[in-house]
Amino acid sequence: MRLVWINSDGKSVAEKILNGRNGEEKSLRLIIQKADRDRGNWICALFYQNRPQVLVPYYLEPSGSRNYIYFFHQKGNFVLKGPDNPGNGSIVWEWRPHSGQQTTNKLGTFHREGQRWAVQWSAEYNNIPGISQRIREDWGTLNLRIRNPTFELAGLFTWTQTQPSKQILKQYEVFGIKVETDSQRPVMGSDVTLSCTISRLSDTVSLHWKSRDSSQQDNTDEIHLNNTVYLIARHVGAENQNLYTWEVQENDSIVLTGNTNVDVDQNLLNKIYTLYRPGTNHSELDLICEALSELNETKWTWRSSQFQNQEKEIASTIRSQPIDVNRTYFENRLVPTLGNFNDRSFSVRIVPVLFDDAGVYTCSLGSYKFVTIKLTTVKVTAEPSDTVTEGDTITLTCSVSDVTESMRLAWINSDGKTVGEKILNGGNREEKSLRLIVQKADRGRGNWICALFYQNTPKVLIPYYLKVNMRARPLPDIWIVTVLGYLLVKLVVAVGLICCLKRMNRKSNSGNPHKATGNETDDAQDAVALQTLNSDTDLRP
Repeated sequence: MRLVWINSDGKSVAEKILNGRNGEEKSLRLIIQKADRDRGNWICALFYQNRPQVLVPYYLEPSGSRNYIYFFHQKGNFVLKGPDNPGNGSIVWEWRPHSGQQTTNKLGTFHREGQRWAVQWSAEYNNIPGISQRIREDWGTLNLRIRNPTFELAGLFTWTQTQPSKQILKQYEVFGIKVETDSQRPVMGSDVTLSCTISRLSDTVSLHWKSRDSSQQDNTDEIHLNNTVYLIARHVGAENQNLYTWEVQENDSIVLTGNTNVDVDQNLLNKIYTLYRPGTNHSELDLICEALSELNETKWTWRSSQFQNQEKEIASTIRSQPIDVNRTYFENRLVPTLGNFNDRSFSVRIVPVLFDDAGVYTCSLGSYKFVTIKLTTVKVTAEPSDTVTEGDTITLTCSVSDVTESMRLAWINSDGKTVGEKILNGGNREEKSLRLIVQKADRGRGNWICALFYQNTPKVLIPYYLKVNMRARPLPDIWIVTVLGYLLVKLVVAVGLICCLKRMNRKSNSGNPHKATGNETDDAQDAVALQTLNSDTDLRP
């Protein structure tokens, strides 16, 4: 094997070959003569047969510079170590929270008492909620011990020497991570949105969601908005274990991670929930109904949002018999997930989902309503067409089928920034759409997302890729090209003729010294050539 130290430039600065001898030292040391921020990133790499097997990144933080710590909301204990060479003067501890970047709070002043340090707390320390209960000094030191910190405590912690001159001795930037779900125990078959939020998102930090089950179906959408990454998981508890992992990465290295398990309510009796689906060619809707019943007749009905007084039967079955699908309304888009009703699962699927499929779907066992699913659909249209020419103006419209509670439509560009939004309250005359006018369609700004939010949580994401054709460049007028080419040829001929006449004149004069050789003869010959050129180029349109 081979151990190697690699610096931030990707260059090997030390290495050692290990052969497995009994007395061999199985380690490699790297001595850094001068620690500075530009050379503080190192990687220890283990190679086997010249192939890297393990990479261990190490960030060397020089004394007095900023340190970075990540914590999970209300979890864990850690210590912020004070400066190593504090001197004897007073030291002020300050805190600037991420939630208020312009506010710096002086929380305490440390001063010497013999060989130990004592602290005098400020009014802010005692009055700001959560500070005094969760942050205390390590007695006799400059260290601060933090227990179960809340997300709001994230920020910049600074130890500053005030005498003889103001000098920052130590800084920590502490990042808080909070993971939430919009439903604590979602009903089986419903959707759930998970969120991972960081208190401040720097340029080197990124947030991610991953599935822990490799066999789990890909039924999720992810979007980054501000300091949060959202994961929309569809049909939880149906064919999936719903096991997810969130990660916080700094410079592509994981600095904090955790697992989230979605606890699903399996009992569907008398359950009512809402699903949101895009009206696109790739969307799916699973109508899940599972129950143990002695009743013989089971059916799915649909009440359209456009015709709410008409309830239509779309599928029915009798115990142990094939499922009968009514294709009057959905044609071949409605299919059963199982061939026969097995006294347990009576589920059907609509693929793809259209905008007009919105409405209320109900699974009934005999005369009892078992589960009710409200479907809200969203669509995107473009005017004048899906394909535009570079430089043209196009209008994108995002529409929602129906609004029963407060919702929000938003247009998001390729940079993750909101460029238009509208709050919908469900009024009778309210226009349930949001337009985005793209003044100049170009390739760099052709990706957009229409997002539907419910209680500030994204429920539907519709990516829209604007197809842009390059504008044809106008060709030069063929008549102008022809004339210019003709004139150029005649000019070349005239210049050549003048040169030949001058050469002939010089030869003639050299043989007859009594012949005139002044400018008068040359000028006459030049005039003849130019007259010839003018007569040839007298063009008429």
